[in-house]
Amino acid sequence: MRTTSFLLILLLVISCGKKIPKQSFAAEESNIGTPYDTTAIDSFSQGATSVDIARKIKMSSLRYQDSLNKIKLKTEEENLLNKAKTEKLTEENKAAEKAKAALDKAKEKSVSPKTEPTVNP
Repeated sequence: MRTTSFLLILLLVISCGKKIPKQSFAAEESNIGTPYDTTAIDSFSQGATSVDIARKIKMSSLRYQDSLNKIKLKTEEENLLNKAKTEKLTEENKAAEKAKAALDKAKEKSVSPKTEPTVNP
């Protein structure tokens, strides 16, 4: 009886021994995750983009570029108008100076005493 119980215990220990299944290695290999985050994020939601990136997106939009072009054209037109006004004022000043000079010459001629030519006897 002793030998049979000893054999049963020995058989029980051998049969209940820990076996390493081959599938566990394959499961560990397939469990390797991606090196990056794959969670979908709405890039335009609050806090998803930094202020600088949002500003770059806004600046690259067609609407923003059109408004910049309109402002540029408007400033160029204003500059041309101001230049034309200054040229017109300078021309008027030159014309006024010429007219004033002509009046001064006319006054000098009319004010200067007329001398009669002397006749030698």
